[in-house]
Amino acid sequence: MKIIFFGDSITESCRNLQDPSDLGEGYVKIAAGKLKLLYPDAELEILNRGVGGDRTAELLARVQKDVVAEKPDIVVLAIGVNDVWHRFLLGRETTLSQFTENYERLVKIVKGTGAKLLLLQPFVLNMEDKPRLRPELNKFNAVISEIAEREELTLIPLDEIFMGLTQDIKPEQFSVDGVHPTHRGCRYIADLVIKELKKYL
Repeated sequence: MKIIFFGDSITESCRNLQDPSDLGEGYVKIAAGKLKLLYPDAELEILNRGVGGDRTAELLARVQKDVVAEKPDIVVLAIGVNDVWHRFLLGRETTLSQFTENYERLVKIVKGTGAKLLLLQPFVLNMEDKPRLRPELNKFNAVISEIAEREELTLIPLDEIFMGLTQDIKPEQFSVDGVHPTHRGCRYIADLVIKELKKYL
């Protein structure tokens, strides 16, 4: 069984982009290690296809090569925070309509491979200057939720989960800057992903 993790820097997590088999240092590596312990007899091939800085537009540009051509059984899609953040960070705006169109196209293309598709909700934590992203992120996450419901896809609501956790635990425990997860944050994401992947293994 081939599982592809497709996304931005949260998925990439320092992987060697020149080594297709490298899983990085984040939630993908943690999930892969745990899955192989849980299913030692399963023939699992796990690929990390995260690239730092990517938005939905960049994923669309490489989805054929990094996902479709690989003929995966399961795809974990984690994208969206840069579509919001880059407007403030770099002046590169993704409008809500553009985001909706891009995300819908990604879902259609991945589903067209016959692979099971699992969606991870983009998140920001209340740290540094990240609260300014909240109004836009809420709109983008509403789009993802609507697509997930319409397409009958599993959505892991990371933003909602982390907002709940950080009511009682300092957000610095889960993220270094409000966007990129710490090791603890990665372990939390990995466990949530594994819980859903178990349904297909």
